[in-house]
Amino acid sequence: MKNKIIHTLSATSLAVIAAMLLTPQGMASEKDTLNAADVKFVKHEAAAGMAEVKLAQLAVTKAERSDVKELAGTLVTDHTAVNGELTALAVKKGVELSTVIAPAHAATYQELEKQSGEKFDKDFLAVIISDHKKCISNFEEASKEAKDVDLKSWVDKTIPALKSHLEKAEALSAKTVSLR
Repeated sequence: MKNKIIHTLSATSLAVIAAMLLTPQGMASEKDTLNAADVKFVKHEAAAGMAEVKLAQLAVTKAERSDVKELAGTLVTDHTAVNGELTALAVKKGVELSTVIAPAHAATYQELEKQSGEKFDKDFLAVIISDHKKCISNFEEASKEAKDVDLKSWVDKTIPALKSHLEKAEALSAKTVSLR
């Protein structure tokens, strides 16, 4: 009888210890699904997306041409929505995002803020084209390399909109050149 009680207590103790060891991992599994490369991508693209909205908001007020203002408005709407999705994904996965614009993006904003007229439109479009090319490249790489299924799905869903923005910006930039 004494052995049976000791055996039962030992088995129960082992079960409790196993549950304690496994529970934190089980509870954290949804939040800890991003590997270091996925986390780096999420943080980088969240910062870039935030900067893109700020630049586009500036262009909505400063652009000279109505078609550039229209593209800027589209960028504000689309990137705000995408940023919201990425923020929700980051929260779900336990990734903390910065709310501060990166110094390089802030410098670009400050440079554009000083400009006006045709020069603003031209330089804004150049920034948007460059940023979207880099972004698409990062997204295509993440589509191939991302380990997290939710992140990969979001990336694949977002790429077509980024390509559409790039095409529109390139078309407007070509139009700017042809206006000269």
